[in-house]
Amino acid sequence: MKNASAWMIIPKLLRTLVRKDVALKPKLLLIAGLVYLISPIDLLPDILLGFGWLDDLVIVPFLGWLSYRSLPKGVQSEIVPDNTENRATSRRMLIYLGILLVVVVVIAIMGDANTSFEPVDSPTTN
Repeated sequence: MKNASAWMIIPKLLRTLVRKDVALKPKLLLIAGLVYLISPIDLLPDILLGFGWLDDLVIVPFLGWLSYRSLPKGVQSEIVPDNTENRATSRRMLIYLGILLVVVVVIAIMGDANTSFEPVDSPTTN
């Protein structure tokens, strides 16, 4: 397995939930990430033009990473083999994720293209 992509890591990380040699802490972190992903309760509501998805894009992978980091070293090496070729791919993936994050934020800030930035006339009261 030369290039360990997220699509290859996620199933292996999910299998740690049923392993007996994995402590409770990594399991709880992984379950917390999954519950947060499917939960209708978010830190940022999903109706906020793209910002509602940003918390999911940050919190869920972060909890998965914390779960992975709290696994025993032997289990970590089974999930992601230590390979020096992956470092260049990881840097490239971080660059792509950074660009994606910037694009999502710009789209969220711009909102609808038909939105007018002119002030709305408010009715006057006498």
